[in-house]
Amino acid sequence: MSKYIFKPRDTFTKDLNYLSKIDKSIRLEIKSVIDILIDGEKLPDEYDDHELQRKFQGYREFHIRDTPKGIRASEKNDVIVIYKKQRKRLILIGVRVGSHDKLFKNKHK
Repeated sequence: MSKYIFKPRDTFTKDLNYLSKIDKSIRLEIKSVIDILIDGEKLPDEYDDHELQRKFQGYREFHIRDTPKGIRASEKNDVIVIYKKQRKRLILIGVRVGSHDKLFKNKHK
């Protein structure tokens, strides 16, 4: 199986650097999941990897951290990654990383 080449957009890198200041372990968590995708493997169900709709059609999202019930969502406990795969060229594009509120401006509620 061929490996993908990971190409983060500037927005992805900026988001990741910001979140790393809040919690350094976020960077390692994201890297470990990106490595699975680079190898062309399907993510385990725990990451809730799924296609996005509407203006994000063609992109995918996976969850790094989900806010526990009864706890208020924050950038430390609600972390998702938006990405896109170009299968023909074997390129994995990191688009954005952050909380639902930050990336979708409250549209997910």
